[in-house]
Amino acid sequence: MLLSQALVELTKTKNESKLDSMLIVASIITKLLEPKNIKPIIVGGLSVEIYTMGDYTTRDIDFVSDGYKEIEDLLYSLEFSKQGRHFYRDDIEIVIEIPDSYLAGSLEKVLKMKISDSRYVYVESVEDIILDRLRAAVHWKSAEDAVWGFTLMVKNFENIDVAYLKNHIESVQERAELENWIFRITKE
Repeated sequence: MLLSQALVELTKTKNESKLDSMLIVASIITKLLEPKNIKPIIVGGLSVEIYTMGDYTTRDIDFVSDGYKEIEDLLYSLEFSKQGRHFYRDDIEIVIEIPDSYLAGSLEKVLKMKISDSRYVYVESVEDIILDRLRAAVHWKSAEDAVWGFTLMVKNFENIDVAYLKNHIESVQERAELENWIFRITKE
């Protein structure tokens, strides 16, 4: 994809839903970084929105990726501005953050998600997002993270690698909460 083509495609996202717009923008960035062997992985709220099929909503795209400088240069070339740690384009109402270069979860479990015939994005695994929300629920006493962690499990239970979840528990409290979630899902 050429930069000029990408700029035109970005402008067209104004007519899309917020979720579709974010996915198209993420796919354009992914495609443009491909020749540099940089793989931006969607994490955070947008990954939750994807796996909850839109029940959760977010206003930004969080990428975890190495090559921060290359991504920053690309975003400037795509007419994004930077304020603090966020890149934004007001005309298409897209905000991007790159909170880390290291994925806390498994790179092997990252999903390459096709969004059209020629577009795809990389998304953190649902299991790693569940573990993140589970830890926030247990250690920070975050009721909201408990709700979304459980919701992620309910909506994706048939495809979740439960053994992976159990093998990556870090405390007795996490194990108890995970077992509670599994019991609540399987008793219905």
